[in-house]
Amino acid sequence: MNDSRPLIEMKNIDLIFGTFQALKDVSVSFDNGELVGLVGDNGAGKTTLIRILCGMHAPTNGEVYFDGQKINRFNPRLAIDLGIETIQQAVGLCNNLSIARNFYLGREPVKRRWGLPFLDFEKMRKKSEHVIREFGLRENVSPDDEVEILSGGERQSIKIGHAVEFKNRVIIMDEPTNHLSVREREHVNRLAVQLKEQGLLVIYITHAINQVHGISDRIVILENGEKITDIKSSDCTAEELINIIRHGGRVGLAENRG
Repeated sequence: MNDSRPLIEMKNIDLIFGTFQALKDVSVSFDNGELVGLVGDNGAGKTTLIRILCGMHAPTNGEVYFDGQKINRFNPRLAIDLGIETIQQAVGLCNNLSIARNFYLGREPVKRRWGLPFLDFEKMRKKSEHVIREFGLRENVSPDDEVEILSGGERQSIKIGHAVEFKNRVIIMDEPTNHLSVREREHVNRLAVQLKEQGLLVIYITHAINQVHGISDRIVILENGEKITDIKSSDCTAEELINIIRHGGRVGLAENRG
């Protein structure tokens, strides 16, 4: 870990929707240069917890700190300003736009001619060309090609490259390998490790422990909105963690080994 102080601290988080309690007294911290697997079955609360970090929900109770500063107002704009980027498998790119346009989507550079603003296509092509090569797209793919020609793994590469280029500090990968081939999953996982090695915090959300155990520094397991495990990956096997989920946290590691 790079700093003594966590980059993100979430303390005693409750989130209640009407009569339903989605999160129950969850406390967890995340550090710079760390890859954390956030794991649990569907409905465990993984994405709900992350939506608080993304500013989509404000916690009903509890406190959230980013780089030591308490967050009092939760909104997506603040999350963007803090450098928190979410990468999802199913959303984030427009099929009918070029790779270059998608790379700068929402942040298009402009230049002025005759006092009027025009998109700077040359800059978009040049910068996206460099990044898509760095993140593993095929040599015969051009920044002018439409995104619809790309494979699932290549689409993830575009989103990951975008996240790095715009100087984000936190990359949240929400089920990033769903519906990908084995080779594409391995590619995306290598990129996740690459991001961590560059000093970013990577939070990798998945229901499949085998997907993240071998690349993560730490595994956090949620079950029914509660944190049931927070452990270094080197201190347990994927099979032990699967058993914990299977028994809803009622089995400890020592008991499981015995």
